[in-house]
Amino acid sequence: MAASPHAASAFPQPPVYSADAEVAGKQCSICQSSILGGEQVLNCPSCSLVFHADCWSENRGCSAYGCKSAPPTIKPSHQDQPVSNAWGDEKPCPSCARKIRSEALKCRFCGAVFASRDLISKDEYRSRSYEGTEYAAARNKSVMLFLLCAAACLAPLGLVLCLILIQSGSLMGVDYRRLPTTLRALLWCGVGIASLLIVIMILLAVFD
Repeated sequence: MAASPHAASAFPQPPVYSADAEVAGKQCSICQSSILGGEQVLNCPSCSLVFHADCWSENRGCSAYGCKSAPPTIKPSHQDQPVSNAWGDEKPCPSCARKIRSEALKCRFCGAVFASRDLISKDEYRSRSYEGTEYAAARNKSVMLFLLCAAACLAPLGLVLCLILIQSGSLMGVDYRRLPTTLRALLWCGVGIASLLIVIMILLAVFD
């Protein structure tokens, strides 16, 4: 039982933990996807059902009908009724194209996560902005590439990796098209610094 998107969270979030072998394979009834080992999960304090931590936060509580930790349902007015373009019982995953449940927020095959249940195209999915934990991971990898470029002995490696990411559009799980302007600029700065360091090293080797 999903809450209105305008409803405030009725319950504090229970303790979050990493899914172990006992939890892995169980289904999160909010996103309708299997839980994978290592994913951040939690248990409903009232009925003990297991959910993805992000799904619990988005649903603002448990999804089990009649559960004490389920959020109150607020029926929206006709004007506020959200319109979904998902239809039928299944929809294609915009990442891997395999069939998933129409209400799923996460693909159980490739692990792709969606901001809404609406059907989106492959191009729309690939060009979406990084958010949450995905953004943090992309930011950390971009900073790592910059530091490689700025390290004199590793500058050639950093330069090659940055150029591969920029030219091919994807590297180490990072999609260049989805990076915000600041991180794109950081990568280009890394390219410039690495190029300068390589030129300096070549000159030192020639005139040594």
